[in-house]
Amino acid sequence: MEPVYVDVHIHTSENPDSLNQNYDIDTLFEKVRAQAQGQHGLISLTDHNTINKKAYLDAIAKCGTDIHLLLGVELHIHYSVDTEAYHCHIFFKDNISEQKIDEINKILDSLYEQKTVVKTDKNIPTLDKVINEFDSYDFVLLPHGGQSHATFDKAIPKGKKFDTMMERSVYYNQFDGFTARSDSGREETDKYFQRLGISGFVNLITCSDNYIPSSYPDAKAKDAEPLIPTWMFSEPTFDGFRLSLSEKSRLVYCNQKPESWSEKIDCVKYSNEKIDIDVKFCSGLNVVIGGSSSGKTLLVDSIWRKLSHTNFDDSHYNSFDVENLNVVNPSGIHPHYLGQNYIMKVVGDEEGHNIEDIDIIRSLFPDNKEVVNRVNTSLAKLKNDITQLIQTVKDIKSIEDKLNTTSQIGRLLVFNAVKQNIITGFVPQEENRDIIRYSKDKKEAHIAALLEIKEVLSRNPFVKEQNVTIDGLIAMLQEIYRYSEMEAMVYKEIKDASDNYATQLRTESQEDQTKTQEFNYLLESAKQYIYLNRKFMKHLNSIAAYHDEIETKEIVSSGHHLYISNQFKMNKDVVLNSFNYMLKSGKKINCFDDIRPQCLYESNFSKQKPKVQDYNDFIDRVYNEFVSMNKTVYKIKTKDDKDFESLSAGWKTSVLLDLILGYDKDIAPIIIDQPEDNLATKYINDGLVAAIKKVKKNKQIILVSHNATIPMMGDAQQIIYCENSQGKIVIRSAPLEGEINGTPVLDLIASITDGGKPSIKKRVKKYNLKKFTE
Repeated sequence: MEPVYVDVHIHTSENPDSLNQNYDIDTLFEKVRAQAQGQHGLISLTDHNTINKKAYLDAIAKCGTDIHLLLGVELHIHYSVDTEAYHCHIFFKDNISEQKIDEINKILDSLYEQKTVVKTDKNIPTLDKVINEFDSYDFVLLPHGGQSHATFDKAIPKGKKFDTMMERSVYYNQFDGFTARSDSGREETDKYFQRLGISGFVNLITCSDNYIPSSYPDAKAKDAEPLIPTWMFSEPTFDGFRLSLSEKSRLVYCNQKPESWSEKIDCVKYSNEKIDIDVKFCSGLNVVIGGSSSGKTLLVDSIWRKLSHTNFDDSHYNSFDVENLNVVNPSGIHPHYLGQNYIMKVVGDEEGHNIEDIDIIRSLFPDNKEVVNRVNTSLAKLKNDITQLIQTVKDIKSIEDKLNTTSQIGRLLVFNAVKQNIITGFVPQEENRDIIRYSKDKKEAHIAALLEIKEVLSRNPFVKEQNVTIDGLIAMLQEIYRYSEMEAMVYKEIKDASDNYATQLRTESQEDQTKTQEFNYLLESAKQYIYLNRKFMKHLNSIAAYHDEIETKEIVSSGHHLYISNQFKMNKDVVLNSFNYMLKSGKKINCFDDIRPQCLYESNFSKQKPKVQDYNDFIDRVYNEFVSMNKTVYKIKTKDDKDFESLSAGWKTSVLLDLILGYDKDIAPIIIDQPEDNLATKYINDGLVAAIKKVKKNKQIILVSHNATIPMMGDAQQIIYCENSQGKIVIRSAPLEGEINGTPVLDLIASITDGGKPSIKKRVKKYNLKKFTE
């Protein structure tokens, strides 16, 4: 919405008893247009206690399309006859015409026989008399405040407490704002309105108080403060003016025209036998209202699908031909959209719906690359443990199979002297070989890690390079690998020599040598069997004790603390259940302590549901089972230090809306369908409204609502009214201060979202709002 330049205190005549019939409208408009800096202007010619008909009629003829007129007059009003009068502007809603001016001037003549008065004149009317005389008119009253003369707060007798219900009621209902040349010196007036309980919705309009068009915007008084113009963000009409007086955010005081811009969806048009849509959207807050089945969700869901190029196949509104809506979106930006039930699915813990599924929410959280890398590293270690565990099972099974083909130990006893294979003593044991063994895969992985560290250090300007150290480590790893390769060759030579010599010995004394060699193999196998069982238990316990927990740094957004947590913790029951799931029914293991290598032999694997093919398949299935338990959780600690997961659905929704509306990483419009469902009333009145008013300055918001608080307290710029008229959906739009089909938008809001004006009046009565203190 564009700012409108406002000046509703311009005099045409120094002597109201002898009005200037040759007021220079042309010069005034030239000066006003210069002040308005290309924007529309809203002005009023307010002489003392009378209206200059000739000046107004000239102005109407010359104002064009950019200058708009309010019919107004500056009155003298008494608080009581024994006090000095104060100045108070009255502005009328009626269209300006010669007849209307004559009617109002007739009333003014009855109130002020002399237009030029002294402030102590006892014939000056009181406020209630003025109100009664103009009872048939729609008007607003703005007394002087914050100026050096005739201000409302100085017109009250000293010591007067001004506390009676009648007085409070009169001023509560009649004062819509106050006037001054600038926004300084207004403190006393503000305090007075606070005493009345109306300061929250009675605001300042700065005015020039100019008498001479050629010197506009200077005031008559030489010592008057410089004018700080008021810029109004509403329609340049009486209703727009009155609405702005009730909302501080619509009024800006500055010399340079204020900037207000956001990317926006511009308009939607389409018509067929079922729907008739002709809607214009504004920057700021656009609220969609309407009765049941009136097309509210149809509109916003279809806009989102159209602009985000989302398929219409699953739309509930295809029978309305919504795919052919004409949506004008100059920027081409895809809006963010939260459908009517989407947030509730998330906060209701519905399976498959998490807070990170909302794109805005996910992007608010810290980068989780570190978490992903750490998890991947940990899972690689876990898979290695599982792989090593099953490898020991295979090795143990191999030893057992070999032992089954070996004679009983009693038959291997030899009582004769037998030549010994002296080379056997030189064959290294497996546990000793493991210390030296260094595979090519490990070497390459370790060197790659060192090279990555080297690059990180070389690119970082705050630390010294460690190229020499890292190059030395790489050289050492390569040397270790060479020793490992050398050990493998030496082992093969010794083992081959031992085997060849054993064959030679058997030819010399076949029975005794065969038995001796079998006996030695039995002893060696026993050692290896014990070693492998220990290795099995080591990896099994390592898997069962596996625990990894990592959290990212916290990000603070809208007062809430956001972080990502990954917790992966194994225990004995998890391991036991995962193993048992892969085994045949009759081969299940009773408890973790009963797990032995023999339990995991391939012959025990399930061959139906699940069908475990072999050891490798077992490794993959168990690993995947464990991985499925690894959960990355998006955590929120609320601004009042509560865990998001512990909140009710309503308060969860309020936190998510805080975050969504506080999102400032892009300028895309936000579309939300009925966010107030399940929200606490207190949050709607305070938190939600405050968040909307803050973000709408920079982003377009399109919000479907059935709660009057949102368009009224959120101060909607545009209302989109949806109606089901005899089975046809009709959707139209207008500013909050405007009309739709001849009905004031405010009346539509009252009727649809607030039970109608009779309901509002009854609530006011029941709330006993007789005392208007804040």
